[in-house]
Amino acid sequence: MMKLALLPALAALISAVPALAEEIGECRFDRDTLTFAGTPVEQAGCLLRKVKLLGEKEVQPLPPVIRKLLESETAPTAAMKEAALAAFPQPYQDYARQYADAPISQTEAGLPARYFVIHDTSDPFYKDAPFPKRLDTDLRVNSFTSYMDGTFAKSPVAHIFLNRVGQIWAGHEFQEGWRATKLESRVIGPAARGRFVHIETVQPRRFLPGATNRGFTQGPKPGFSKAQYRMLAALYVYTSARAGQWLIPGFHATVDAGIPDAHDDPQNFELKQFARELEKLVKD
Repeated sequence: MMKLALLPALAALISAVPALAEEIGECRFDRDTLTFAGTPVEQAGCLLRKVKLLGEKEVQPLPPVIRKLLESETAPTAAMKEAALAAFPQPYQDYARQYADAPISQTEAGLPARYFVIHDTSDPFYKDAPFPKRLDTDLRVNSFTSYMDGTFAKSPVAHIFLNRVGQIWAGHEFQEGWRATKLESRVIGPAARGRFVHIETVQPRRFLPGATNRGFTQGPKPGFSKAQYRMLAALYVYTSARAGQWLIPGFHATVDAGIPDAHDDPQNFELKQFARELEKLVKD
């Protein structure tokens, strides 16, 4: 009888212990805090793993400049922000200046944007045909039309589209919470919208030899142009300045890693090149 009397008290004690938060994917995204596991540097280390063919991921060193910025617990200075704005091409530069002092997105619960996600468009798709010889100036490769007119998707799939010439087209202003990963759209849902900003970098794809399924494709080498790395760095500084803190950069494939049918982009991304362009903008 005494043992039975203890059962209600034991049940009350167990229910009082907080449940462990659910963590999603390889970088352990917390459904409640909408944050990946670890310090900003540790998060970036997981989210900036190199994306290889078929979505395989490989740990790579975090460039010192990214580590330094994420450890600083500061925001870009006014000079850094201006350097980023000055780097933008027209007409996007004038567009960006209109919103330069506005905050960027936040979630419905009021959490500010925290992650800067780099994608590749995997488009145009050449099937078995070779890539054009001059990718960085090819008119079909670098056209924004399919992303603007609903051919690629009903609505622009990202905040920014960046072609190999270095031109920028805004699909959504950064104040608008948007979703462009399976983590946001299929796992967390609307609560995650506003926590990520999304940059689509133009990169065509073709089938791997012998393949007929769009899940087995390859991008060109080099994967991106110098102009794309330069503009990505400027966009990172600009969005971080508006966020009031250095955003944590990551890749589409690593954000979704561990979720079924995750994407495999960006392919052939050279983190060192991105870091070199970033260093030019944040130097003292």
